[in-house]
Amino acid sequence: MTIVPRAINWARQAVRPLLLAALVAVAGLAFAGATAAADPSASPDAGPATSPAVAPAPSSAPDASAPTRESCVTCHAAIDNRQHDITEQWAASVHGKSGIGCSSCHGGDPTADDVTVAMSTEAGFLGVPDRSSAVGICGECHANIERMRQYQLPTDQLTKYRASVHGQRLSEANDTRVAICTDCHGVHDVKKASDPTAAVFPLNVPGLCASCHADADLMKPYDIPTDQYQTYQASVHGKALLIDQDLRAPSCASCHGSHDAKPPQSSEVVGVCGKCHTATQALYEQSRHAKLAVGPKCWTCHGTHDVVTPDESRFFHPERPQIDCTTCHDVNDRSLVLNADRFTNDADRRCDTCHHDTSIIYSQAQAIHGALDKASAAYGIAEQRIAEAAAAGMIVSDADVTLSEAKTNLIRGRAEVHTTRLAAVAALTDAATSKAAEAQAFAEARLQESASRREAMVVVVVIILLNIVALLLWRRSLHAHSPG
Repeated sequence: MTIVPRAINWARQAVRPLLLAALVAVAGLAFAGATAAADPSASPDAGPATSPAVAPAPSSAPDASAPTRESCVTCHAAIDNRQHDITEQWAASVHGKSGIGCSSCHGGDPTADDVTVAMSTEAGFLGVPDRSSAVGICGECHANIERMRQYQLPTDQLTKYRASVHGQRLSEANDTRVAICTDCHGVHDVKKASDPTAAVFPLNVPGLCASCHADADLMKPYDIPTDQYQTYQASVHGKALLIDQDLRAPSCASCHGSHDAKPPQSSEVVGVCGKCHTATQALYEQSRHAKLAVGPKCWTCHGTHDVVTPDESRFFHPERPQIDCTTCHDVNDRSLVLNADRFTNDADRRCDTCHHDTSIIYSQAQAIHGALDKASAAYGIAEQRIAEAAAAGMIVSDADVTLSEAKTNLIRGRAEVHTTRLAAVAALTDAATSKAAEAQAFAEARLQESASRREAMVVVVVIILLNIVALLLWRRSLHAHSPG
């Protein structure tokens, strides 16, 4: 009888931990059920959570919260060599380095592994944009102030492009042969404009423009000449930029604009040239030419793409041209006219192209030319004499300083020609001539000093030789009278 109670007690002790575990499990299930009741989406009967599919809109600015995964690159890099190269170009581009992904321009879902999802219309996939829409796609970002603020880029390029010859042809005539953003900046390989390897870097701009404007077939429908690049290369501007690599020299964009490319009108040329030649513009605006509605402009005397270094030879033709009243005046109302065709050839950009040799203005031009020619000749002579003195080993620093003053006045005198005022030009050329004469006098004095030194040296050498001869004779005499 005592064995039974003991067995019962043992059973109770063994079962007690199991009951405790069961109670804990039941409590946990009850808590989970309550939580599920509070959140229907977590109910097993509700099925997997779903959300409405929203096609991502193309965006050039990466969202900080957006996924950074690019399945586009992973897939396209493995398709073939061409697609692989495209991914490499993008990765090295300014867009790739800034995290601007494929979907920003092409649309689609870059996070999807399934190509049918990634490149679906539901995901906003655009494919390869046509030339008409490409400008707008670039503008979605580049005209957005908020997106461009972090890069400190201007946001008026799209507006300027639409006002340009290129943009107007594209929008109004649907002419897809005109230049668009990708023709100049590249497609997948877009670089910063400050990158020397970029097509839009200043040293490369003339060649970039020539890729279209030197193409005879491409330019034929527009009746545009195709020799501008060749002409520019031989000009003073072209040599400074392309040979000397002077980034201050103008390229095509400096005069025609870049995004707002359009040939400047005759009335605008002075302002365009004045962006660089500020002092010269100010002088020109004082002239009689500037006061005339159809007066000569910069291109009349200097040309456009073929600008050369000006000098005194550009005043008159070697032989006087045949001109009459109709050269400058309308045959009906005698109003002043300016025929641009007369200045196409550089040899005809001369004063006597307009002013006949019996006019008062021609006489004034002759006097200005004479003053400059005289100062230039005086400067040339002084420069030569200084070089001769330097070659003779003389110190000519004082002459160099004075000659530099003469050069400054000569340069200012040449610039003063733009005022067409004889008195102003003559004042500067007279100062240049005077300084050149002073510098020449310094050089002449040094040359005379050098000549005197040479003469003195000759006398000294002769005396030394005579002493040597006398010593030799004396030595011989001593030997002759010595015993034995």
